[in-house]
Amino acid sequence: MAISPASKSILGSAGTIPVSLRDRWWWGPLAVVFKSVVRLRHWAYDVGLKRSKAGALPAIVLGNITVGGTGKTPHVMALLQALSEANPHRRWAILSRGYGRKSNGYLQVDKDGSPEEFGDEPLELARKFPKVNVAVSEDRLAGIQSLKDQGLADAVILDDGFQHRRLAPTYSIVLVDATQPVDRDYFLPRGRLRDLKSRLQAAQAVVITRCPDALTKGDLRLWRHRLQLKPDQLLLHSGTMVEGLRDLRTKRYAGWPRKCVAVSGIAHPTQFESSLARNCKVTQHFSYPDHHSFTPEEVQEWHSAIAADMAVEAVITTEKDAARLRSMSLPEDLKILVMGMQVKWWDEDALHALLTSIDKQVDASAPVSDI
Repeated sequence: MAISPASKSILGSAGTIPVSLRDRWWWGPLAVVFKSVVRLRHWAYDVGLKRSKAGALPAIVLGNITVGGTGKTPHVMALLQALSEANPHRRWAILSRGYGRKSNGYLQVDKDGSPEEFGDEPLELARKFPKVNVAVSEDRLAGIQSLKDQGLADAVILDDGFQHRRLAPTYSIVLVDATQPVDRDYFLPRGRLRDLKSRLQAAQAVVITRCPDALTKGDLRLWRHRLQLKPDQLLLHSGTMVEGLRDLRTKRYAGWPRKCVAVSGIAHPTQFESSLARNCKVTQHFSYPDHHSFTPEEVQEWHSAIAADMAVEAVITTEKDAARLRSMSLPEDLKILVMGMQVKWWDEDALHALLTSIDKQVDASAPVSDI
């Protein structure tokens, strides 16, 4: 079985447990408890003690079985773009829980709104696709029903709804980070798993994300074996590409500065910094927890870091972080650029198979008109 050099770097050697996981062994007892609770919840749904229900509209779920970034939001964007191009007549909507928002219930996302009201990721989606209805609701079934009642969509893409067992999705896609091997991971709080590894088999498709290059057929067979996928499950793989820089205020494209200060509040800050370092010198990286709410004091720290080095031309941040920064009062002389990233599908044939499969399932489950 031929294994590509790129895959060797992300697959690792068999039996090797990442240091970050091995060092958290003391959380083992709590991880066992958490896993037991998750297993019991799934059992209740599997035997019918709890009921799953199909949504009022066909629902495509993108999710994962770990905490942290596997690239769900960029893949929602990429999938929406591909589905819209494949079938321009179908109206898609996006439904998210709206993680981090301070509001409750169902809300349609206003692209000019705030992260406190809608969450940073839904805002990012609404600004990226101004003609697509984006909504938030912690109750996915109720959210889908509201979208149908308002006549806003023919089908819905759910950003992170794989664990929402009350909804029986039309199609499930699970993302697995190639740099974080789930087959050798542990449950929270020892590791990053929030769901059973066996739940991967409940998805119609699995996407291996963050692949630096295309995988060989041997690589893909190995991934199928490692993830214990069924023969009829689709397996795709993707990477990310830098789209360019835009000015935070004007949204116009900007050139790369020679030096910059990086600012991020995301799950994988090192990957963001690595992407920046290929294009300019990063003199300092202010890294915060995922979904971090920036403060005026922190903004002043960035400002001071730029003032300390005359060669530093700008702060560069992520699109996700930009959603939170736009709602803040920022110094006029603080230049902030936003680095856009886009998903690169490494296998166009596999992508075509995915789009065809989704299209058939959506057609088969579309509600019948009352007319």
